[in-house]
Amino acid sequence: MDTFDIESISKLMQLSVSPAVLISGVGLLLLSVTNRLGRAIDKSRSSVRELALAEGERREQLLDQLHILLRRAGLLRTSVCLLVGSIFFSCLMILLLFLKGFGGLHAESALIGSFLLNLLVLLGSVAFLLADVFLSLKALRIEVARHLR
Repeated sequence: MDTFDIESISKLMQLSVSPAVLISGVGLLLLSVTNRLGRAIDKSRSSVRELALAEGERREQLLDQLHILLRRAGLLRTSVCLLVGSIFFSCLMILLLFLKGFGGLHAESALIGSFLLNLLVLLGSVAFLLADVFLSLKALRIEVARHLR
């Protein structure tokens, strides 16, 4: 954009709305994932306290659950990191749009690259979140199994 009139500025603002909306959606997903991570950490701490008093089969069940909880925490940590990466790439897209609009920077390939990277890290984050869901169901089966026997 060669001129800085109100129309060019408003067009640039319109273009930057989509990445901003993406940041908002990813932020809500990040909130959900961090809540799951907090619950996994809390459950780990209570299982460790219970493990100190447990014996026999119950002790083995708690150890199995602790292994699952540690794996879940690792998956959720990776998901959080990828979501933060998605927010980073969305901010980068907004920055590149403004540099292109006001600085005359030829950033088309960088914009496309940051958008593709954004999608990839977002997909990766959702995959790690889904893996956590499956592990949490496995932990539930271990917990419920002792009551269903």
